[in-house]
Amino acid sequence: MSKCYICECEISPDNTYKEHIILNSIGGRLKSSSLICNKCAPHLDGIDAALGKQLNTIGLILDIKRDRGKNPHTKAEIISTSEKVFLLPGGKIARIEPNIDVRVDGDNVYLSVSTRDENQMREALNGLKRNHPWIDVQEVMSNAIKRQEFIDSPIKYQLTFAGDEAFRAICKMATSFYIYKGGERNHISHLIPYIIDGQLNNTVWHYYPENVTNYNSENIEVLHTLFVVGNPSEKILYAYIELFSTFKFIVLLSDHYTGKEYQEFYSFDVIGQKIMDKVSEINLSRDEVLKTVTLRENNLQQIQSSLRCLFKTINNKQIYESFSKKVENAIENSFKDIPQDTVFTKEMASELAIECTDKIAALLHKNGFFNQE
Repeated sequence: MSKCYICECEISPDNTYKEHIILNSIGGRLKSSSLICNKCAPHLDGIDAALGKQLNTIGLILDIKRDRGKNPHTKAEIISTSEKVFLLPGGKIARIEPNIDVRVDGDNVYLSVSTRDENQMREALNGLKRNHPWIDVQEVMSNAIKRQEFIDSPIKYQLTFAGDEAFRAICKMATSFYIYKGGERNHISHLIPYIIDGQLNNTVWHYYPENVTNYNSENIEVLHTLFVVGNPSEKILYAYIELFSTFKFIVLLSDHYTGKEYQEFYSFDVIGQKIMDKVSEINLSRDEVLKTVTLRENNLQQIQSSLRCLFKTINNKQIYESFSKKVENAIENSFKDIPQDTVFTKEMASELAIECTDKIAALLHKNGFFNQE
C-alpha cells in the first residue's frame, strides 16, 4: 500500500489523488495516484497555480493541450499602435475592445466596426443603435465579413519567473519525481515544511549549464526535463529541472544524503507529445550544488538567451504550420471543381500535378523561401 509522502497516511480508493508531477497546465503528462492524498493536495494548489500562472503564456503560444480546460488567454499590446489585445492559443491575437468608426459625408453615413467575434460585434452594434437608430443590426451582421488580419508589428506581454511560491512548486516537482522513481521519504522529509509553508531557504535556484541544450531547430523540440542524482560519497541529493527547455533549476534535495547511488531521468517533448529517450549529462559536485543554491547568482543573461532560443523555435513552428496549411488549401482548391466520380486519365493527373506544383512554388516565393529568377 502506498503512502502520501506529505502526511504519510495510506493511500486508498477513498483518498486517492492523481498528481501531475509536471503541471498539466504547462503540458505535463507524467502523473501518479500513489504520491499525495486528496486531503494534502488542496494545500499545494496555491504554489502550483503560481508556477502555472507564470508559465501559462508559453503554453498558450505553443497551444499545448490540457487534460481539462483550455489555456487561458492573456493580455498583450501591439507596440506600433499601443492597442491592447488578447493573446490566444497558437500565438494568435484578438481585439479586447471593438474598433468603431462612424464617418458622415454629406447625406451619407459610413460605418466601420471591427471586433474579435460575432458576440462582440452584436454588442457594439446595439450600443451604436442607441445614437444611430437607422442601424439595422441584423442586416449589418448578415453582411459582416469574417477575416483574419496579419499584424506585422511586434507585440509585447509580461513574462516573469520569480517568487517563493513558484520555487516551492519546482521543489515539489523534484520531490514527487524522486519518490515516484523509488526514492525514500526520509531523505526529503525536511523539505515538506518548505513545500507547504515556505519554511526553508537556499533550496532552489536558477542553473544554466553551458554544455546542456535541448534545442533542435529541425525537429522543433521543446522539452520538460527532470533529472535526479544521489551521490552518497559526497552526501548530496539534487535535481536538475528544465521547463520548456528554457527555465532551468537546481533543487537541493539533501546535503546529508546517505542512501544508495541514485540517478533517474525523464524528458518529454511538449510539442511532439512524446517521451524522449536521450539523457542530459548533469554531474555536479557537492560544492557546485551548494554554491548554486546558496549564492543565488544573477542569471538574467542566461535566461534571456534561453528565451531567445525558445521564441526562435516557436517562430519556426508557427511558420511551418502556417505554410503547411496554405499548401493544404492550395491542393484542395485544385481539386474542388472536379466531380467526385471523375475517372482520371494520365493526362489529367499530370495537369493537376503541374497546377499544384505551381501553386506551391508561388507560396514558396511569396513566403521568401527562395528568390524568383
